[in-house]
Amino acid sequence: MDFYTFLYPPSTTWWYLLKKITMRNILLIAVLFISTLSAFANNTLIEISGTITDKETEKPITYALVSVQNTNDFTQTDENGKFNLTTNLTEFTIDIYHLNYETKNIVWKNDLGKSLTIQMKPKFIDLDAILVSDNPIQKSAQTDVLHNSVKAVSQPVDVGDMFRDIAGFGVIKRGGYAMEPVFRSFKYEQLNLVYDGGTQLTYACPNRMDPATTHVTPEEIERIEIIKGPFSVRYGQTMGGIINLVTHTPKHSDKFKMNGVLEGGYEFNGNSKFTRLSLGGSQKKIDFNVNGGLKQFGNYNDGDGVEVPSSFNTYDYATKLGWSPTSNQRLQVQWRQSFGRDILHVGLPMDTDIDNSNVATVDYSIKNVSPKVKSITAKVYGSSIEHVMSNTLRPNRMMVEAVATVYAQTAGGRAEVQLMPSSKSLLYFGGDFRYVGRDGERDRKMLKDMMGNPLPMPMTMTDLIWQDSRLMDYGLFAEHRLYLSDAMTISGGLRLDIVNSEINNPAQDFVELYGDLTNETEFNISGNVTMNYELSRKLTLQAALGRGTRSATIPERYINHFSIGNDGFEYVGNPNLTPEANHQAEVSLHHHTDKLHLSGSVFYSYITDYITVAVDSTLPRKYMPMNEPRFSKRFQNIDAAMQTGFEANAAYEIVKNFSVYGMIGYTYAQNLDWDEPLAEVPPMSSNIGVKYDNEKIWADIRGRFVATQSRFSPSFVETETPGFNTFDIRLGYNPIKNISIGAAILNVFDATYYEHLNRSYQNMGTNSMIYESGRNVTLFLRAKF
Repeated sequence: MDFYTFLYPPSTTWWYLLKKITMRNILLIAVLFISTLSAFANNTLIEISGTITDKETEKPITYALVSVQNTNDFTQTDENGKFNLTTNLTEFTIDIYHLNYETKNIVWKNDLGKSLTIQMKPKFIDLDAILVSDNPIQKSAQTDVLHNSVKAVSQPVDVGDMFRDIAGFGVIKRGGYAMEPVFRSFKYEQLNLVYDGGTQLTYACPNRMDPATTHVTPEEIERIEIIKGPFSVRYGQTMGGIINLVTHTPKHSDKFKMNGVLEGGYEFNGNSKFTRLSLGGSQKKIDFNVNGGLKQFGNYNDGDGVEVPSSFNTYDYATKLGWSPTSNQRLQVQWRQSFGRDILHVGLPMDTDIDNSNVATVDYSIKNVSPKVKSITAKVYGSSIEHVMSNTLRPNRMMVEAVATVYAQTAGGRAEVQLMPSSKSLLYFGGDFRYVGRDGERDRKMLKDMMGNPLPMPMTMTDLIWQDSRLMDYGLFAEHRLYLSDAMTISGGLRLDIVNSEINNPAQDFVELYGDLTNETEFNISGNVTMNYELSRKLTLQAALGRGTRSATIPERYINHFSIGNDGFEYVGNPNLTPEANHQAEVSLHHHTDKLHLSGSVFYSYITDYITVAVDSTLPRKYMPMNEPRFSKRFQNIDAAMQTGFEANAAYEIVKNFSVYGMIGYTYAQNLDWDEPLAEVPPMSSNIGVKYDNEKIWADIRGRFVATQSRFSPSFVETETPGFNTFDIRLGYNPIKNISIGAAILNVFDATYYEHLNRSYQNMGTNSMIYESGRNVTLFLRAKF
């Protein structure tokens, strides 16, 4: 082969093939390069700058979150309220968030320009909210916010009755009134129940005839906020969770406005009626609300037509006055009184003759104190309760006349500072205080001896119920929330509680049992770590680890031979109890679209030093010693208990205004020391329903399905509770503006059933569980003006 042939080979040689492939590659690279230039030219990065200011003061707003909707493009304003934002979109929506301002949305187009001046309207200061969910940096892990629908056609008997249809909850029922929520296996003070972001009340009756759920009416509740575990340290000792009952607050307006609501209803099963009037007014600086109502409920019939003693009469009023001297300050004063008369508690040994409560609260808040100090809030409150109960209507009245008069006082407050150390973090720190005092006694007049023979001279005796006991809790807390990205927020909290208890007038036998009763002081540490991660705009993952503590209550420490359970035993307190602690892990997912809403969570709790009661053969029965059971129960700690389970909720809009929904919840709880289930744990239950809702008409058809509770505590004289199904139909109509008419058929098929947490009859001359109402037709009318 000569040199020429080597340089210019025939077309069939390898050189021709290589040259052909190379030319194609060059052409391909050229096409890709031109395409890239074209794409780059069509997707040039757009840089937008601007300044965000307060609409009223025109001062710059620092650390506002500025993001491009449905993207990961975001930034924060600096200390001068300025921002720079870059995106490769040509048309988009800018979302602007800030803790103290109403969220703003701006649709950006080329004609807007690339330098914006934006004003934000200050958000009305809501002193009552503890859970904020519209800004990622403020989300609390494992939370639910439940709104009380204004389209009600049958009102709950009391606030406790509102929890029946919430996944994971059950209700302890001792009669037709004074119901209390149970969440998973937690009940009573294991749940931190507060009103309006921190106000707490305590009961006076040792049998809890007057729990905190009876001192505010359901009609006042705007929403229920729930933190499902020890995942916040800011609102007092929290072991099993926080329930915040938020009452209505007037809406601000630039000009003075008055409004009112008159509502009433009637229930045929029990000949029950209720009515309520609310009047409110507001303008830029002043707002007020005055409301009051009454309820007269009679005995209802169960599904078999058997009358259940459950009547009660209550009336109440409340006032709320707010003053906003500037756009970033608010002072609010509340006063309420509630009164109960002739309340039957068929599941307890006595009934309520008189129940009077007084509650006063003062709140103050200031926001945007400086670029770093975002808010300072303070609250003080106090309450007093007078409770009188007797056995006037009970069979043993012929043997002994008994009247008990008891008192309870609660006082407390909290102060908190919210800092923003950087554009990506929030820091809360503060302190709180709570005082609980109880006293009272029972007067007995013995008319007959143990054989039933009349005594020639009736014997009178006085029994100390609370022994003039006190409990004080001083708390310090800090909680830090860190905004790692547009999708992820993590937080951690730490809390110290110093709890002091004292007994000032102990009974002689109590002194003999425990010796010198000195004041006790405990130091409790709680903490948590939580994470909120948005997997997408529609799907959020939450995870939390927490430790919550709870010191023993006054009954657990100082009750002295009173029957306060459902098992017929006399209970004796124990001043030497160790605080119990809940160590909980929880993971949840939340999926939301325009039509579909799904949420679910799984949890596990390991509880150390669990407080319970056990029979003590060294403590014979004190009152009526010949009756069974012969021995008393004493409060004590056990090493460990546990609970695990899940909850899930779903709702889907099939077509406009028509949707299907459901929920399910289950808790498995075990006393690990005694190798038996914990007492008073709700069984698995679910709700399934369909509803239609437009501006004129609404309808709701739902079924409730409750499984048999075969896991029960023999130590608390529990038995298996059969499952049941019930169905309700609710209808409503708006004939004209501001007028609502509603009707309902509850328990449509007249089922005869009782809940696992219902008590059994006590001191009634008959043995029965408290059965729920049979079929009930209700009517409801609301007029707004």
